[in-house]
Amino acid sequence: MVAGDIDDTLAPEGRLAKLRAQFKAFDDYLKDAWHFRPIRTFFIPYGAGMNEDGTRVYISNDIQTVIDGVDCAECLVRHETTEWAARTFLGIGLDYSTDSRGHHLGNRAEHDRVIELLGPEGWDLYSRIIDPQVILDERQNVIEMEKPIPRDLAMYPYDEDEITELKVAMQNDRSVEEWEKLNEAETNR
Repeated sequence: MVAGDIDDTLAPEGRLAKLRAQFKAFDDYLKDAWHFRPIRTFFIPYGAGMNEDGTRVYISNDIQTVIDGVDCAECLVRHETTEWAARTFLGIGLDYSTDSRGHHLGNRAEHDRVIELLGPEGWDLYSRIIDPQVILDERQNVIEMEKPIPRDLAMYPYDEDEITELKVAMQNDRSVEEWEKLNEAETNR
């Protein structure tokens, strides 16, 4: 759902639960990470993303996540943390362009939470609302538009050209300002 080409393929039902039962560190991380509060002050080209060390989830500041009065941001949190954990703890999806299994596990986690929040028909509604926003974000020129990009954004879904653009954008004034605010707020907690 949240990666570049809107690949909505779901991992088989039960696969995520099986992996969680098999791999304690993976399960322990997800128990905590699924409750991360997303950071919404930056622009994220594919709608949502993780930081490099798996401690922050970013949802793009222009993605509207309230659907039928329900905030579905936690669905994106589940996708991003599951995908990151599959890469980190299981070695699944390390080469994003050739191994989409981690993304599919993320889709499954996202899907299942959407169904819990919005009911059996919720996934279709959610996809109709979220996907066009993600597609629009993919087409944004982060350098030209001076979008604020977090300095610790994980780069695994992006190709080389996108990584170069993101690294330039991370140094623009808006990025620096938002980064300093975020780190100041975390220091003062």
